[in-house]
Amino acid sequence: MTTRELLVAFMTDGHVLREDQLALAAAAANAWNTEQLIPMLSVWDVRGPHPCLAGVCVLPLTSRMTPRDFDRLASDWAERARQMFTRCQEVFGL
Repeated sequence: MTTRELLVAFMTDGHVLREDQLALAAAAANAWNTEQLIPMLSVWDVRGPHPCLAGVCVLPLTSRMTPRDFDRLASDWAERARQMFTRCQEVFGL
């Protein structure tokens, strides 16, 4: 989606969180964001009936890059998301 100034990408692994997992998911997001120094993981309700873990990436719309550079950036976002969701599953059981 876009705002007036940003391109915003949300990535999920398709799993929804149960009510009893919300605190653990928030702790997992906080741990990831603190370790990586890049706030990217959050507990989110992406227009659905249930919350989920979501990776959030933003890019200023004023950025200028070639399609090839954007492809590299998007690939990096997808790889970071894969690492986040793998970590959440392995360490936190989410």
